[in-house]
Amino acid sequence: MSASTGNPASTPSPNSSGTKVLISLAAAVIVLIGLSRISSIVGPVFLALVLTICVYPVKQRLMARGVTPVLAGLATILSVYAMIGALVASLWVSAVQLTKLLPQFAPQITELSDDLRIFLHDSLGIGDEQVRAIVDSVDLRVLFDTAYTILGSAMNVGSGLVFLLLLIMFMSIDATYFPTILAVVKEKRAPVVDALSNFAKLSRSFMIMTTLFGAIVAALNLALLLILGVPGAGLWALLSFVCGFIPFIGFWISLVPAAIMALLAGGLPTFIGVVAFYGVINSLIQSIIQPKFVSGSVNLNMTLTFLSVIFWSALLGPLGALMAVPLTLFARAILVDSHPESAWLKPFIGDVSESKAMLAAQRAEGKAAKRPKV
Repeated sequence: MSASTGNPASTPSPNSSGTKVLISLAAAVIVLIGLSRISSIVGPVFLALVLTICVYPVKQRLMARGVTPVLAGLATILSVYAMIGALVASLWVSAVQLTKLLPQFAPQITELSDDLRIFLHDSLGIGDEQVRAIVDSVDLRVLFDTAYTILGSAMNVGSGLVFLLLLIMFMSIDATYFPTILAVVKEKRAPVVDALSNFAKLSRSFMIMTTLFGAIVAALNLALLLILGVPGAGLWALLSFVCGFIPFIGFWISLVPAAIMALLAGGLPTFIGVVAFYGVINSLIQSIIQPKFVSGSVNLNMTLTFLSVIFWSALLGPLGALMAVPLTLFARAILVDSHPESAWLKPFIGDVSESKAMLAAQRAEGKAAKRPKV
């Protein structure tokens, strides 16, 4: 056999890389379709995981103070149950309040719809069919129903509540052995363990700080709505708290129904006051103050964060929108952070620490070059 003759099987095909990429994309599509089919399971599972991660330090501190693991675990489980119970109770009260509130403003809603129809037809000269389509598309009752649907789906209440509570209990119990499990796995898969640990830290930081600042924003909104006499103030404040977990879009979801109710109840001055106050508080607290207090950036750029809300809400529904940032952090940990060879992708998804250092060095060099030489 000639020396130049090689084994055909050992020679890589020119299209092998492209084939692998297509296979990977096809597998990803299949996985995503499967997740969407079982979204009622995936959403509560991930929510239970994130809640367990958030309260795990409490268990560690209790055990450090001499509390037995059983009592410490029971205390953490009960603390999560108390938070969920308070939210579910608030949702129930809000549901009752909303059903009593909307019929009271039916005449005002009809009047506003008639005013809008007259304005579109007489002032803008739009045809009757187009006017009818526009008025039907902005039916205020539909907007209220949509806002409450998002609010009611916040914790996947209903049939999934028992499933969620059981998951939290089982995960909290299993969390006792999780540090030991990670120590064993780290000996063989250190990058995976480091990536998961970083995911837990960033998710905990995001959830705790978002909860804290969301509660502050909700309290300020509640005070304003009560002062202005806007009906359903507690409901709209609760909606602003829940929607605080949805980056960029959540503010508008919480603003629209509160502003419409202010317009129905108090007219244009009340409407302007609510819109202005919501805008100032949201910009000041959630866009300026909150990022400075989050311990450790999640390293997700604005584009990816916005797209993650759209993607996860389409895949898992409202719960996906609420958990968009932790879900994206988990996907990044599995697909990028746990693979050292994929580290080059990090700057494209938000980790710009090296880029900032390079930019600072370039600016320093530029300033040095402009200085007159002595």
